[in-house]
Amino acid sequence: DVSTEVSTLHKRKGRQSNWNPQHLLILQAQFASSLFQTSEGKYLLSDLGPQERMQISKFTGLSMTTISHWLANVKYQLRKTGGTKFLKNMDKGHPVFYCSDCASQFRTPSTYISHLESHLGFQMKDMNRLAVEQQTKVEQEISRVSVQRSPETITGEEDTDSKFKCKLCCRTFASKHAVKLHLSKTHSKSPEHHSQFVAEVDEE
Repeated sequence: DVSTEVSTLHKRKGRQSNWNPQHLLILQAQFASSLFQTSEGKYLLSDLGPQERMQISKFTGLSMTTISHWLANVKYQLRKTGGTKFLKNMDKGHPVFYCSDCASQFRTPSTYISHLESHLGFQMKDMNRLAVEQQTKVEQEISRVSVQRSPETITGEEDTDSKFKCKLCCRTFASKHAVKLHLSKTHSKSPEHHSQFVAEVDEE
């Protein structure tokens, strides 16, 4: 299995073993897209602009500092040795790209990027849109969770879904279960007595 060999190779090198593989593919694809070709057909190093870095940061959750360090490290290796884990022959201007997922080799940034996109399951140009969708999903999840928690904290006046109330303090709750939790926590009532302190809101 080539991919396990590659990942053990990553681990042996030490530094990048704790990287999320998807984040690495994104960084490598963005790095490849930043290379520019001279009129002689050679590829030269360029830099990722703040906008691209911000996109990566939003999508992956990596800090801008981490992204900058990764880029600086890759560039340093390329200048020093002409190659890094996913890119060789850069010093000759005719790079060979390596996929860290399946060890395939590519000669041009565009074929390499579309190959990485097949592993990622989305296109790099969609990353911004996906980042926004991801953020919206997270926010919806947070609001859903806080709505579920609310029966414990909301008082009767505000809680339109109240169906049950505590006979001891008249606070209302969305479910019997919530009242019972309240009885245990607030009034220290033991479970066998709970039912006598729970009333349906309509029973006036």
